[in-house]
Amino acid sequence: MNRKERRKLRKDKDLVKELYSIINKYLPKLLYMFDNLTDARNQSYTTYKMKTICVTRLFGLLCGLTTMTDISSDDFNSDNCIKNLSKICNQYLEELPYWETIQDVFININTDELRNIQKYIVKALIRSKMFDRYRFNGCFQLLFDGTGLSNHDYNLNNNCLIRKHNDGKISYYKYVLECKLVVGNIVISLDSEFIENKKMLTEKQKQDCETNAFKRMIKCIKKNYPKYKFIITGDGLYATTPIINICKKYHWFYIFNLKPDRLKEINDAFEGNIKLLNETTKTNYFLSSNIEFNKNILNVFKYIESKKNKTTTFRYISNIQVNDNNIDKVVKLGRQRWKIENEGFYTQKHRTFDITHLNSRNDNSMKCHYYFIQFAHTIRQLLELGNMLTKSLKLKIKEVSAHLLKSLTLTISDLNDLQTNFQLRFDD
Repeated sequence: MNRKERRKLRKDKDLVKELYSIINKYLPKLLYMFDNLTDARNQSYTTYKMKTICVTRLFGLLCGLTTMTDISSDDFNSDNCIKNLSKICNQYLEELPYWETIQDVFININTDELRNIQKYIVKALIRSKMFDRYRFNGCFQLLFDGTGLSNHDYNLNNNCLIRKHNDGKISYYKYVLECKLVVGNIVISLDSEFIENKKMLTEKQKQDCETNAFKRMIKCIKKNYPKYKFIITGDGLYATTPIINICKKYHWFYIFNLKPDRLKEINDAFEGNIKLLNETTKTNYFLSSNIEFNKNILNVFKYIESKKNKTTTFRYISNIQVNDNNIDKVVKLGRQRWKIENEGFYTQKHRTFDITHLNSRNDNSMKCHYYFIQFAHTIRQLLELGNMLTKSLKLKIKEVSAHLLKSLTLTISDLNDLQTNFQLRFDD
């Protein structure tokens, strides 16, 4: 494709229309759910519908406007942008909601309702059947990991995690546990659980932690997705008897990293009964089956990968029956864990969205912003999968945001003539 063809493709593609088409086709109830969020405002003094508040924040994020002041900038508040969002929100707008208006609303939104929207997005996409070919033994794979959102020298909202340093200083941290559904080359937020102290702690009280957050989250996942089977994937932190027992109770598979210096009993059993599988010039797989550990039967496998004179060893425990025929696939599932770090956290922290910028000092508002980032990230990935402009020109994430902002602010989209013939294309 030459430069002239590239320019024409950029000119002809209305990203706003394509984005709205994707939302309308795959997430038809999303905007309705925004409008039905519990509204604590005095309706006598209300100018903007809840849908308008939410859509403004969502589309701002989709356009790469991560901070609240960005949303109120002149670049976003163009006449065309106002007209386009008016159509999407089905509300006549003279101006977009100011950032302070959005903040006031977010302070009072029930975050459990946003968690339900998160559930709706995932279920709607699963029910579309486009993820079915990524099941393994009928199971979808879930990735679990925690990440820091911010750190302070003061206890923000009195619920931060606390870390005492050797020099006597105290730091306060905001953490969240994420569960991502991985399908092909995308990761979608299935659930979020904030890791926080519910109250000021005494010296003898234990802080909240990732393990406790996992136990809370996994109950919600089982309740919200009772008919689905999953493969739970996590780092060495999850290779513990309590978590293995939870997976056993729910009849779910698991694949956890196994560190050589942890679970000595399992590592010793593995080293004492190794079977070599699928030996090649680049990769060697090793397996030890049916190891008994605290009334659980599990398998341990590792593979040694050699690239450019560098050798790397990966080791896992799992309740999946591993053999010559599936060892390569199971190892790939284990390595998928890195997607939550790369395609998940790294993208949201450094490429776009900037989740470490909390946007508010109010705890409830901060959590609302976090959920909207997860919504936006999912929708952005759908846009990138279904849009010929992004695929043909191989646009970077920030370039997609720039094109979407340009489309939103320079073109008045005809949303009455939506595209229905597009198809999401996954790269395996």
